[in-house]
Amino acid sequence: QDELHRPAFPYKFKFKFDGCPNGCVCAMARSDFAVVGTWKDDIKIDQDAVKAYVGGEFKPNAGAHAGRDWGKFDIQAEVVDRCPSKCMSWDGSKLSIKTADCVRCMHCINTMPRALHIGDERGASILVGAKAPVVDGAQMGSLLVPFISCEAPYDEIKEVIEKTWDWWMEEGKNR
Repeated sequence: QDELHRPAFPYKFKFKFDGCPNGCVCAMARSDFAVVGTWKDDIKIDQDAVKAYVGGEFKPNAGAHAGRDWGKFDIQAEVVDRCPSKCMSWDGSKLSIKTADCVRCMHCINTMPRALHIGDERGASILVGAKAPVVDGAQMGSLLVPFISCEAPYDEIKEVIEKTWDWWMEEGKNR
């Protein structure tokens, strides 16, 4: 109880939790310890739904930009070429994703939510060391644990927290 009520830290220590990579900027850029929901296995691809997006049956971005005429949906330009890790390919009839190279930025899933879904092996990523100074702007946290299981009673995450706290109490700077 004592460590929870008054931890022996040299300065504050902020935690932020976000269940989805879509909102991760809030957690990743503004906390000392961020836990962000993610998945480990392949992105699920519904090839029929991909073809429906390409054919114009489904509006990209879940119709968020439907008030404007953006022209015909171009999967190569709007999804594949915008993938930051270049893990996607489109051969004209089939979308492929090389999971080992995917950085889970969520762009493809956000653009085609009916066609692409996160995998079944779900957990979290842990990032540390972010700060949001007014003058310099937000500095994102560093990825400490790329994937960790998230099942009650969350002992794996608690172990990482305790080790981080031990380090912080010894090495953290005042202000």
